[in-house]
Amino acid sequence: MKNIVLIGFMGSGKTTIGAHLAKYTGSYLIDTDMLIATQNSQSIKSIFENYGEEYFRKLEAHFIEWAQKSIQNAIIATGGGMPIYNQVKNMGKVFYLKIDFEAIQKRLTQAELASRPLFSNVQKTYELYKCRQDLYAQSADIVIEANQPIDKIVLEILKHTL
Repeated sequence: MKNIVLIGFMGSGKTTIGAHLAKYTGSYLIDTDMLIATQNSQSIKSIFENYGEEYFRKLEAHFIEWAQKSIQNAIIATGGGMPIYNQVKNMGKVFYLKIDFEAIQKRLTQAELASRPLFSNVQKTYELYKCRQDLYAQSADIVIEANQPIDKIVLEILKHTL
């Protein structure tokens, strides 16, 4: 099986959908933000605060380089900014989980919003959301409407991987 790569804005459900896909397919899930945080022994928020976004983006670029060579048969839930790298397309079949900004805000708890560095200013985050929509669509092999139940999203992705 080719890797399934999930892209989309923060809070679009990449990790949740990825976990369901991994369970259903017997593959393993790699959450890039979680992996980067673990490798650096600190949260993504701390990495942003201590080293800045540019440093974090370099860590993402290193992950992509490694993933292209080393990962097979996996579900990869990317960070929201990872599609800024064209190489994302080389990691596997890319699915964009498209969701309304308002739905993301409703979906995330206050604690989750607080732990996401780019959500510290909602208006700026909304502007970033709007800017990234085309980038996500261009990076994706398939666009999946993520404003629907998890089971439907999972089945739709699986339909495109067989």
